[in-house]
Parts: sequence; structure tokens; C-alpha cells
Amino acid sequence: MPTSDPEAVAMLDIALDGLVRAGFLERAGDPPRYRRKPDESLVVGRLRCSNKGFCFAVRDEPGAEDVYIHGSNLNGAWNGDQVIARITKEGNRRRSPEGEVVAVVERANPTLVGRLKQTEEGFRVVPLDDRLPFELVLSEPDPSSPAPVSELAEGRLAYVEVKRYPLGNLPPVGSIRKILGHGPEASIDVDLVCCKYDLPQEFPPAVLEAAAALPKKLSRPDQKGRLDLRDWFCITLEPLDLQHPHGLEPNVAVSLQRQEEGHWLLGVHIADVAHWLDPDHPLEQEAQRRTATVYLDSVVLPLFPPEVHSRLALLPQQERLAYSLLITIDAEGVVRNFEIHPSLVRSRAHLSYGQVQALLATAADLGPEEEVPELMALLQNLLRLSQILRVKRHQAGGFDLPLLDLLTPYSADESGYGPLLISDRFGAHALMTEILLLANQVLGHHLRRLGIPSLARVQNPPTAEALQNFLRLANAMKLDLNLQEPETVTLADWQRICARITAPDVLAAGTSPALVAQLLATLPPVEYCLQPLQDGHFGLGLKEPYASFTAPLRRYADLLNLRALGLALSKGRNRRSPRSKTVVDLHSPSGYDQLDWQVLPPKVQEEWQAFLQAQLPKIQAGYQLHQQAERELMGLKRCEFMQKHLGETFPGLIVSVQSYGFFVLVDPILAEGLVRVSTLKNDWYEYRKQALVGRKTRRQFRLGDRVEVQVKNVDYYRQQIDLAVIGEGRPCEEEE
Repeated sequence: MPTSDPEAVAMLDIALDGLVRAGFLERAGDPPRYRRKPDESLVVGRLRCSNKGFCFAVRDEPGAEDVYIHGSNLNGAWNGDQVIARITKEGNRRRSPEGEVVAVVERANPTLVGRLKQTEEGFRVVPLDDRLPFELVLSEPDPSSPAPVSELAEGRLAYVEVKRYPLGNLPPVGSIRKILGHGPEASIDVDLVCCKYDLPQEFPPAVLEAAAALPKKLSRPDQKGRLDLRDWFCITLEPLDLQHPHGLEPNVAVSLQRQEEGHWLLGVHIADVAHWLDPDHPLEQEAQRRTATVYLDSVVLPLFPPEVHSRLALLPQQERLAYSLLITIDAEGVVRNFEIHPSLVRSRAHLSYGQVQALLATAADLGPEEEVPELMALLQNLLRLSQILRVKRHQAGGFDLPLLDLLTPYSADESGYGPLLISDRFGAHALMTEILLLANQVLGHHLRRLGIPSLARVQNPPTAEALQNFLRLANAMKLDLNLQEPETVTLADWQRICARITAPDVLAAGTSPALVAQLLATLPPVEYCLQPLQDGHFGLGLKEPYASFTAPLRRYADLLNLRALGLALSKGRNRRSPRSKTVVDLHSPSGYDQLDWQVLPPKVQEEWQAFLQAQLPKIQAGYQLHQQAERELMGLKRCEFMQKHLGETFPGLIVSVQSYGFFVLVDPILAEGLVRVSTLKNDWYEYRKQALVGRKTRRQFRLGDRVEVQVKNVDYYRQQIDLAVIGEGRPCEEEE
């Protein structure tokens, strides 16, 4: 590819020369041409290393054997790097082929977190990840560095940028970008996660300037062509109040009106963020980089700066641009019709879930002759409708699980695991979940029927193999759960499992949270895809992909889906040609069966699809990264809790038994720890059918048993918890 950048050309020449020297490419001609050298001993793979010093080059080719690489043959490659390896010894049925790294294709660790170590030559950094067995030499500190020399101290944690990777006998070199946990309000766990996953904690000046430049008031051109719904009584509902330090900006307002024949008119009004942005706008460029808001316990890393929220979010008594979805629903919860319009709305009030609970309780206490205030009446009707929708969804194969107490209901639709996790503490959470789920389904289905490309999420069913460990645990607890078809997991299976592990007897036994956590772990990851697509979303019980629109200030994918909706309504062709007499309404489903042409003009369709295709891998990678970061922080929080309770005892559930010990999920925070068989001093224990059985005492520790454990040791950074069991287990049952 031609380029005018001399530095880029020089770097390319160096890389090509290195691949030629490694024997991966061969060069011929002048100017030189390169091609892959036919050499079956050279393979490409991703390094997966152990803390013991050896690695495997994991190959992408289906069925290809991974290559074992001893630590002495890594030649400067690190865990996670993509490498070219030469096979030096062929494998056989008992062992993998062996090899050595000849070139690093892509580095996976541009930054890392480590502990400062004082040496005679100065400070070095020892990575916390023990799969990186080296020390980084620190480059000379810059006086303007964010980590001045005065902050350096033995044992402190630092976020380091790698400036030079190992080169021959020369060690790697890095520079400190941040000292972690420094300052009175610093949170070491959040800092660790942000640095490990390279999550941006601040906005660049240009982005802040662009946010400040957004208009404070709506102009007449902004309002042109929009349905004026400012007189409608609509409200916003979020987990926290706006005045709370971690309150979230309202993306959606809801309204509800009774109609003739017992029908409801549900209004879901979504902030039209896309109206103010375009792909080249600094705010959208930043959104493409961040992809979504990240929730790290009490710390929120937003998609947009606060100034954007204050000017575009649906704040109370503020006129805002929106897309309004108006759905007609009958008394059985069936969608009879809907319309979609660009609109102008004004929210009447913002309520936290706690405030909704209090208002509903107050309304329930009113006497039959007392007048119910309009706000309370709206909440009561929304609650009634949400209950009808929930029954309808369950009848269609849907299900939900209780939200674990250690999770915060930041999102009212799909959870990071896939299924709906409903808070038992907040009826408002269940209320909003049903409404937003319905709205997203209607809008996503509308774009599919119109043939407009959009982004959706899909989730495959768990495999029967993945579910087997959970079923073994459940049946060890006498829950009698099995699959209808041994090789296939169906929605009916999942509904039955969800109902059983949340049944009153399981709740009373205190094992339901642990079972829910174990069940969620069997689900495959949720993936973004480009619609139209036929795959469904198992976690939501849907046979179609799930496209979301209702959080454009929190998820870039939602913003893009709203833009797709805007393209359909503003540039979509409602007739085959200007001469055609057949006209369809693109704002409603009335013309689906008449559509036999492409709604968007060919050039618009092509450009839009290409843009979404380019954004898709970034959004998917961001989604996966944020899920990993949020779960990593949860692991650190659990370890922090257990560290504070060293020596104390807790009840727990045995969730896995191995020959070397058994794993216990500890109440109340579902921290998993290991009871090593070497700590069971009263007998010699043998592994038998998901149990450790004492030879002499015939006492056993079996999968699914409730036990008391003592916290013996916690390795915070590795997230490893060592436990000691209290008691001698229960008598061994007679073998069948």
C-alpha cells in the first residue's frame, strides 16, 4: 500500500526483513516482492504461558496441534503475543510437538501493572502477572511525568508503558504512567482494573470542548418535522436519583394511556443523541474508542462527558429531541400496532427505583374513595402492564433469574451474562426491564422487516457438555434436573432449571444464589452481529437477534441503531418508484407485506452497511473487554472482603471436587476458595465419584454438600483463596 510516511516505510522494511531472516517469507526481484515461504515447520500461534516458565503456541487452524515452547526458547516473546514458531521436534500421541519462537508478529502487552522493586541501579518493575517472568528497567523519569520520583517507593504498584521489549541480552524497558492507589480517595482495585484493561478514566481536552459546544437550547430547525409530545405526561426511571454521585443520565422516558376496548398506549421516548453527532464529530470519535459506559462498582466510566448528559439526556422539565415509539397493547399483552416518530418531549419527573417503591406503597395504602395522584396512577398502570408483559414473555419461552445481591441493577435490559437478572428489592427494575425489552424487540424487528442494517446481539444455547457439571451439582443436591434430550439444551430445559433453583425450598436452604451463579457460568458469551440475521438470543428466550436502542448515551451500538432508524424514516423510499401508486408507511408495520423493494437508496444502504461492518469488531471487542473488567473487579472485591475476615468462618457450598481438594462457594458474597486435600489431617482421603472419602473414618466431602469453612489465606492479586474446612464431613453413603 503506497504511503508518504518515511518512518512507516522504514518500519515495514524492518519487519519484512525480519520475517525473511526468520524463514517465514522469501524475497525476490527489484523492487522486491515477498511471498510466504513453503515451510511446514513454521507455524503461527498465540502464546499461552504458565507461571512455571513454559508456553504453548495456540494455533487458529481447526484440529492443529499446539506447540510446546520451553521458557529458554521464547526469545523475548511474552504471554499473549502472536508469534511465528519453528517446530524442532515432532509430537506423537502422548506429547505435543516442541518448538521455538523465531519472530513476534504482534505484541499483546503494551502496558502492564507491576510492583516497584528497589535495586542498586534504581527502581525496577516486577509484573503482577506471574506469567511474565521478568523485570522491567525504568527509563529516566521525565520531569513532567504523571508519576514524579517522589511517589516511587519499594512495594508500590505502578502502571507501566513498555518502551522497549527484550532485545538479545538487553532487558525490557518501561516508563511509569501512573502510581496506583495514590491519593486519599484512590481505589486500588478500580485503578488495577482500569490499568490492566487500559480503560480511559479521563476525556481528552478536544472532546470536552466539543461537549461544551453543544447547544443549550433547541432551535426551530431542530424541532422541524417532529411530533410534538411535550404535553404528554412522561417520566424517567433509573436505579439512582440524579443527585446521587453515581446517578445515571436518563436515556428513556415512558408514558402510558388507557384507550378504548381496554387497550394501552405505551410510549417509549428515547433521547435522539444521533441528531447532534456524526462519525467525524469528536464526541462520536471518542464513543467509538470507548464503545460503552463501564460500571466498576461505585466508579462509572461514561461513554460521553457529563456536559453531554446535561444537554441531551431526558432531564426533568427540559425540552429534548427524541424518537418516540408508541405501542398499542391489548389486555393480554399482545402488540396490536405501533408507530415510530422523531419527536419533541418534556419529562415531568425523574424517579429512582427506591422512590418508585415508596410511591407505589403509598398508593396502595390509599382508601377506595381517595383520588390517586397522576404520578402514582401512572406508576400503578406501568406496574400492571409490566406484569402482563412478563407473563406473556414467559409463555413464549422467556425466563429470568434473581439479580444477585452483589450486583447493581445498572441496566434494565439484557445482563452481561445474557439473561434478564431481576432485582427482588426493586419492583421498578422489573417494571423497566419488561418495557425496555419490548421496545427493543419492536424496533429491532421493524428494521429487520425494512431490510435496514443494524447491530444486534445473539447468544447460542449452552452446550449439553457445558451444562453437565451444573446438573451434577444440582442432582447431588437432590434437585432432580435433567435435559429432555441428552445432547441438546432447549428453552424448556432452561425454564425448568430456572424455576427449580429459585423454588421456595431452595431459597429457604440458602443455596439459590450459588446455583444461579453456577448456572450463569455455563452460558456462552453474547456476541454482536450485523442484522439481518436469523440467529436468536438464548439468554432472553428469543428466536430473533436482540437489537438495543434504549441507551444511546451509554452504548455506542444503541446510538448507531437509532441512526439506522433515522435513515429509514428520513431517507427510506416508501414506494418502489416515483410513479408507483403503492405507498407504505415506514413509521409502522402496516406496509410489511407490500414491501418488495430495497427501502434505502442503494448508495446509502451500501455506505451504511460498510460503516457498521467497520464498527462491529470494535464494538464486540469493547463489549468483551468491559465484561472482563467488571468481573475482574468483582473478583478483587470478593478477595478484599475475604482478606478482611481472615480466620473467620462462613457457610458455603461445595461446587467442585478434585483429587487435590474441593472448591467451596462461600456465603454471602459467592467467593470461591479451595480446601486442599493436604489440609484434611484426620484421615487419608481418596477421590471417588465427585467426593473425597476418608479411608479410615469413612467420612466424605461430596459435591453439593453444605460445609463450614475458615478463611486461611488470600492472594489478592492472583484472586486465590485458601480455606480450611470445619468438621469431618458426613458419613459415606453406601455405594450402589
